[in-house]
Amino acid sequence: MRIFTLLIFFTAFHSISQNLITKDSLNARQIVDSLFVDRDLNNWSVRLYSNIKAQRFKLSSDEAHLNFTPNNPYGIGVGVATSKLILDIGYNLKSKKEEETDRFDLQAGFFLKKNVINFFVQVYEGFNMKNSIDNRNIFRNDIKSIGAGIDYLYLTKRKGFSTNLLRSGLKDPKQSNFSFGLGGFLLFNQVSADKSIVPSEYHPYFNEQSRLIDFTNYGFGLMGGILSVFSLPSNFYLALSSKAGAGIAFQNKQTENLNSSTNTSGIYNINASALLGYKWKRFYINFSVNGTNYWTNIGSGNRAAFAVSRAKVAIGYRIRKN
Repeated sequence: MRIFTLLIFFTAFHSISQNLITKDSLNARQIVDSLFVDRDLNNWSVRLYSNIKAQRFKLSSDEAHLNFTPNNPYGIGVGVATSKLILDIGYNLKSKKEEETDRFDLQAGFFLKKNVINFFVQVYEGFNMKNSIDNRNIFRNDIKSIGAGIDYLYLTKRKGFSTNLLRSGLKDPKQSNFSFGLGGFLLFNQVSADKSIVPSEYHPYFNEQSRLIDFTNYGFGLMGGILSVFSLPSNFYLALSSKAGAGIAFQNKQTENLNSSTNTSGIYNINASALLGYKWKRFYINFSVNGTNYWTNIGSGNRAAFAVSRAKVAIGYRIRKN
């Protein structure tokens, strides 16, 4: 059922980005080629990387809040990058601790002319819980979080402004510039647990409606952003971007006493990213950070926030030199 929901989720967003390509006279293979495949090896690179990825969420009342963060956020991997798509495959590094977060984590982006799309799919099980009452840490291996999101921007300028393209190591900006973008976002996230995500010792600080064992959130909205690129001396370059959006969220909740309810609320998001890169002949190295935060009111004086963050260092080599 969850996989079916995710498929519906991503299919729905297809209508937002249908201006990517005229499909009337194209078959499925041609559409995929146009969107994802670059057959010119001059636009390909291979890369090694190390990264930090994390999915976090927060539950707040008027008196206190609980922060849920995963363990073992570090990873290493290999990947390929083209002028249209970056595909990195990584391995999550785990310590010998018993309290580890099990995770599936996919984040990617692609770009075509004026269109920039980023998406993620994440499944995390096992979270550290830190509270604002006594600052005690508790590891909850029964808490599972599923998140999937996609955002789309249509840029006002034709090319040269995608942070994703600079991250691929294929773009060497010759001058500084910026572009505005307009688009939208979709979000699906679900948090479930065997028992209330609010431990019994903290019940005095949270009302009964916040003692959730299942929370499902579907959100969508409009967003806008600005992307800027700065050409620096000695083959260095810098890219900065920020995006913000607002929309509507539909929520289903079930508390520990098995009471179910639905709620509709506003949902808001903000994203910021930065990339510092260096290019030398066919080699490149870049460091990037990216963070997206969503927050919404879940009713009865309770609020929820959901965040996805990433930091990555990549070293790459272009297969061919133009």
